[in-house]
Amino acid sequence: MKEDTINHSRITSLGTPLMVFLLLAFVHNQASILEDALPEGGLFAGRILGVLLWFSGSWLASRSIDTLLLNPVIRSRTGAPAPKILSNVVSATLFIATIFCIIKFVFDRPVGGLVATSGIVTVIIGFAIRDMIADFFSGLAINIEQPYRIGDWLELDGVVGRVTEMNWRATRLVTQSRRSIVIPNNNLASRQFVNISRPDPYYRESLDIVLNYTTDPSRTENILQSAIHATEGLAAQRHDVRIMGFQERGVVYQIRFWVNDYTDKVRLRHKLAANVLEFLSQAGISIPYAQHEVVLTRRRKPRKERRINARRLLSRVSWLEMLTDDELDQLAEVAMGQEYGAGRSIVRQDDDGSSLYVLVEGALEVFTRNEDGQRDVVGKVQPGQAFGEMSVLTGAQRVATVTALTDVYVLKIRREDLEPILRARPSIADELGQVMARRQFINEKSLSDDNVEEENEDLRSRALQLARKISNLFGL
Repeated sequence: MKEDTINHSRITSLGTPLMVFLLLAFVHNQASILEDALPEGGLFAGRILGVLLWFSGSWLASRSIDTLLLNPVIRSRTGAPAPKILSNVVSATLFIATIFCIIKFVFDRPVGGLVATSGIVTVIIGFAIRDMIADFFSGLAINIEQPYRIGDWLELDGVVGRVTEMNWRATRLVTQSRRSIVIPNNNLASRQFVNISRPDPYYRESLDIVLNYTTDPSRTENILQSAIHATEGLAAQRHDVRIMGFQERGVVYQIRFWVNDYTDKVRLRHKLAANVLEFLSQAGISIPYAQHEVVLTRRRKPRKERRINARRLLSRVSWLEMLTDDELDQLAEVAMGQEYGAGRSIVRQDDDGSSLYVLVEGALEVFTRNEDGQRDVVGKVQPGQAFGEMSVLTGAQRVATVTALTDVYVLKIRREDLEPILRARPSIADELGQVMARRQFINEKSLSDDNVEEENEDLRSRALQLARKISNLFGL
């Protein structure tokens, strides 16, 4: 089908010039009769027809070369039609040659002196505009080879811009700061540049970070991997973390990540860096500053990173905000830290649960299985978020399976750890019911201004039911 379309296009493009040429050839052949009858007028008419015949032949030759030679050859190499600049060069060359032929064969005038004179003039003009000529032929080569196209991102001498225009003299780039850069084609053809958009639009970027020598490398890699998992918008390639070197401040870790397009680079780099800072802080790891250790009489023990600050972590869990400082301290003392390897399930759908978890380090994936056994991913758990609280507080079965994407470290809180706090202040059950009802309601539907009274009534009803379940489970 595509081949038929191309053949039809060739016939259509050659039809008009061929018909004009044949018509003029026929009329010119009949003009000899007019010349015999009217020598003066016939000669003038014959020359006019001769000029038109030569120009129509030039038009037909130019169209034939473009349709039957240039386009097929260049399309077979690049998959794109011949560049317009090449077709224009062929047409201009044939046009100049046609003028000389008209002078020689139609008007019967010698062209030797004209050729010699035009050659000298051409040399003088060519010497004066040699840079423009170099740009012209460089542009011709670039259009044929096509090392870049409109829309590609190029990097030249540290400047990156998107190609917005390619003409016979120069290539125009526009940077992300909306600056326009015009680069002569000869400069691009004779210097090295980087096409960021090819062969694939996605490419790899890196982010370096320095951490203390006392930080466990495997733990650090796990935290940085969880920051990658939490950064939405990255390309679907394999991202990794590597140790790149050592400095006075500490170990240099490099996060190598892939982006889909150059325009996403700054935004995704910012999001990833923000996640790295947040997750390192969540894990109690600080980025070192320049410092020197002076040992006077005895060696000091190496400083260790604190594994976790349970009190600070629990204070960041939104649904525990109704607890007092003393109650948070009491809960932090009995909370237990646990580690799980990548791929291991922490909770499983439809299981009974008597513990809730707060993620400290790593990344978790939440999914459910439907009636057909198909796995549906419903979200991810990031450091600082809690899960499993509904089963612990109401006795309901687990509604989803939570699996470790990386090695994870969680804070585990059992039902019996919560019981003394709820018994000492039973009103917490009502507050927990309201918080959990609103979270459950938002997960099911987005709140709108319509039917506000019905939604408020639904929230109050759910909050009352959940508070009653919490009270019954804990015997309040």
